[in-house]
Order: sequence, then structure tokens, then C-alpha cells
Amino acid sequence: MTGNFQVSSKLNDGRIFVVSSETYTGFCEALEQVVGVEESQDVLKTMAISLVGIPTSAVQAVANVTAAFGGNALIDHSAHPMGGANVGPTSKSCKHGVMSQRTGNGAKGPWKAYMCPSPKGTPDQCEPAWIRRNDPEWSSF
Repeated sequence: MTGNFQVSSKLNDGRIFVVSSETYTGFCEALEQVVGVEESQDVLKTMAISLVGIPTSAVQAVANVTAAFGGNALIDHSAHPMGGANVGPTSKSCKHGVMSQRTGNGAKGPWKAYMCPSPKGTPDQCEPAWIRRNDPEWSSF
């Protein structure tokens, strides 16, 4: 099988990897080198399951991938050190896409901001769009 095969992912230990190849065999070999033989098989199965019924919307794609992981939420931001994350009609956008709504508590108290969707450490990552406590948006964020 030939084409352009690519996967980008973040491992539980925080490492980010990108694997791509012109052939399926080359892709599988590269994936095995990054995550190991056993885990690469799990990744390939999950990818195949997520493509069942090729989604026609983002909602369907998320549902397919969630089902592939046994119905568990893919990302639970409630336990994330940056606080909860929401994306909705009030979200802002940057050159990388729709920004996430994030909240948290810092040394100066609670904070709220829209965060760039690019991976942490991306050289051209956009600055957060901070919401000030006296902004009307603070209450509805």
C-alpha cells in the first residue's frame, strides 16, 4: 500500500512525536521504532477503528476515536495543571486554529485565558489572550 501515512501524538511522559512515510510498511517500521512493537500495533488498531464509517463531521470523528478507546474521554482537562479547557462559540482563533479556554489558579489568584492550540514549545506559538477579572467576559468565560 502506498500513499502518505502520518501520525502525530503526545506520549504520557510528555514527549511529542511525528511519524510519516510514503509507504505503509515504512510507516509501521518507523512507528515501531518510536513506541515499540506492541504499542505500535495498538496505535494502528485504534487508528483503523477511528476511521470506520469515515466521519463526515468533527463530532462524528471524536465519537469514532472515543469509541476506539473504549468510550473513555480522550482528554480530561479537569486534572490538567493548566485547568479546564473548553472550546465553543465564544472561543477566539489564532493562526493555528481555535484557541482553548483555560482557567487555573496561580500565585496571584485565579486566571482565565484563551490558549493557542499549537503544541507547547512550538517556536511560533501565539501568546495567550488573557481575560482580566474586571472584564465583562470574566463572568461568562
